[in-house]
Amino acid sequence: MCAAGLWSGGSPAQETAVVEPSQVIEVDRRPSSDKPPVITAVAIISGGGQVATAGDDHVVRIWSTTTGRIEQTLKGHSDWVRSLAFSPDGQTLASAGDDRRVILWQVSSGKPLLQLPPHPRAIYGVAFSPDGALLAAVGFEHKVRIYNARTGTQVKDLEGPGTDLRSVVFSPDGRQLAVGGRSGQIRVWAMPSGTIQLEIAAGLGRLRTLAYLPAGDKLVSAGEGRVISLWDAHTGQQAYKFSCPSGKVLSMTVCGENLIATGGSDNVVRIWNWQTQAEADRMLGHTGSVAALAFDPASGMIISGSFDTTVRVWKPNLASAAKDTASDSTPISRVR
Repeated sequence: MCAAGLWSGGSPAQETAVVEPSQVIEVDRRPSSDKPPVITAVAIISGGGQVATAGDDHVVRIWSTTTGRIEQTLKGHSDWVRSLAFSPDGQTLASAGDDRRVILWQVSSGKPLLQLPPHPRAIYGVAFSPDGALLAAVGFEHKVRIYNARTGTQVKDLEGPGTDLRSVVFSPDGRQLAVGGRSGQIRVWAMPSGTIQLEIAAGLGRLRTLAYLPAGDKLVSAGEGRVISLWDAHTGQQAYKFSCPSGKVLSMTVCGENLIATGGSDNVVRIWNWQTQAEADRMLGHTGSVAALAFDPASGMIISGSFDTTVRVWKPNLASAAKDTASDSTPISRVR
């Protein structure tokens, strides 16, 4: 169970709500192996009707969340696929991984639209800008490469905080780009100028994931240091933090203005209400590390992908999780 970073008062912690998956999707075994692929990347299309998944079998699959059936099988990568992202209009899917390539796919047909020039090393994160015009990619090098998402032309080359970069994210208004990785540093650029705006020392351990809250005023970081932090996106000051000593945080998605979902090496997905200082929900069922999470605001659906080779669909009561339950749930700490 994730515990409070610091707790100075309130009622004793009580058990949080336990949520069961509404659907479990199992990928067929690979022809060359007696085991199905592990899932390390998921993305959900706006509206929640389709989900993309990928992992160590080099194949990207697009599923119907209604039927649980595969609608498109995208073959083009030659190694482990680590990251997926749908464009804001849902028409394009970006995939990238250990083969050092970014491929842009047409969702409706499953056909490749563009294949970007190979990077020097493996790619671990891709992200579209909110207007869909830009695509950022990071990985095992110090460069943050930004492309025109329609033409595939590289338009900017930024110097990242280290040579092992795991997460890249645009702010909701597209005016910031944040990157983090092994160094524990977060670097934030003003966009489109590419001027460094913030340098944040996020803490111990490799950062695995970054996300902005919907209002864009806070940036959330988490990773192997087992600390989840909220930073003021304008000043870089830490606003809140809480710890998860039961496992490393490997994945995260924001599922409301005050709700954050995390997954990790303890096989559990948790929803945190940072405003009320509570762990609101706990989603149980995975038997392996939860390596990927995605959330669709329109449907309220959370998708998780795991090393247990399954994809799980969750429909938690987010309205209930967003309520003030600070007095009877696991608290987090506010940095003053």
